[in-house]
This record gives sequence, structure tokens and C-alpha cells, in this order.
Amino acid sequence: MEFSSLFNYPGTELNNKPEELVFLANQSAEDWAKIFSYTEIYIFKEGEVVIHKGDTSRVLYLVKNGTLEVFIPQKNNSSGKRISLIEEGSVFGEQSFFDGRPRSASVRGVTDGEMLSFSLEAFNTLAARESELARNILFDLARLLSIRLRQTTLALMDISR
Repeated sequence: MEFSSLFNYPGTELNNKPEELVFLANQSAEDWAKIFSYTEIYIFKEGEVVIHKGDTSRVLYLVKNGTLEVFIPQKNNSSGKRISLIEEGSVFGEQSFFDGRPRSASVRGVTDGEMLSFSLEAFNTLAARESELARNILFDLARLLSIRLRQTTLALMDISR
């Protein structure tokens, strides 16, 4: 398995080269094995809500396979309002992972799939043992958050026109 291609973010509208959107693209297979040893596997089913808006867990998720959707629950619409799709290889949940605030949306399986959960406690343990790897994770998550913020800004600019 090629670890560096596992976290690719296809289809952005920022004109970024695909390689700019790969999570930890330069990490070795050995580093990925270390990261994976601190994660837990979670199998999800189509239609299963895996994160509920308002949850307070400080967990980062890595989608190994399958597709999920981010949605905002609404009283008058049982399926809620879809915000975005999360595809294989995506990282999500980074805001609550960093700030500890409640989840701003819910996430549900569009297909059956598998994801890895990486808790803040597990990250802290990894960081105590592998400080350079932990630093690389944090800087790359910050880079991806910046890209997503830029995408949101562009989307809001399009809406306001």
C-alpha cells in the first residue's frame, strides 16, 4: 500500500496541484506505520451517523475507504442539509481535534467504509515518543486547514456575487 497517496484531496477549486493536497506526502512507510499504530479502526455502514453535531470528542479521522457526507441536521428535513462529501483518503475532524469545541456538523456514511480514529491522547503519546513526526502532523494539518479556509472564503465570495 502506498501511504503517501492515501490522503489525497481531489477536486478542489483552488487550482492547487494535486500533490499540494496530499496529507504528509513526504512521510515514509515507517512513519505511516507508526501513525497507524496509534489509531483505531472504525467500520461504518451506509446511512450510519458516525459523528453527531455537538459531540465533544477530540478525535481526528482518516478515511481509509468509502464515502461520507458532512451535513447539518434540520428539524424539517430528516436527511439534513449536505455541506460536503468526504472521500477515501480525506482527513476530517481537525477543528475539534485542535480546539476541543463541539462538532459543528454531523457526518454519515454514504457508502459502507472504514476510517481510522486518532484521538488527542494517542497523538500526545506519539508526540512524546516521536516529536518530529508529531510536528510534521501538526504543520500539515494546519496547511490543510488553511487550504479549506481559502476554499470556504472563495465559496462565500461566489455566493455574495
